[in-house]
Amino acid sequence: MIQNFTYLAFLCGISMLLIVGGVLLTNLPLPFQIMMIIFGLIGGIICFITLIRLLVKHNQDPNEK
Repeated sequence: MIQNFTYLAFLCGISMLLIVGGVLLTNLPLPFQIMMIIFGLIGGIICFITLIRLLVKHNQDPNEK
């Protein structure tokens, strides 16, 4: 459980860095910036939904270690 949570938190961090990098790195070509932002948003949404599902599943099963 903790290992899955760690990987998902790492994925969320990378997604946020892609979004911030796409916004701040203005010397990159515009299509590359747009791709970074889109990949960051998609990864962040998937990560957020998966984290919520994982935490809900963890709270429903009190015997899980």
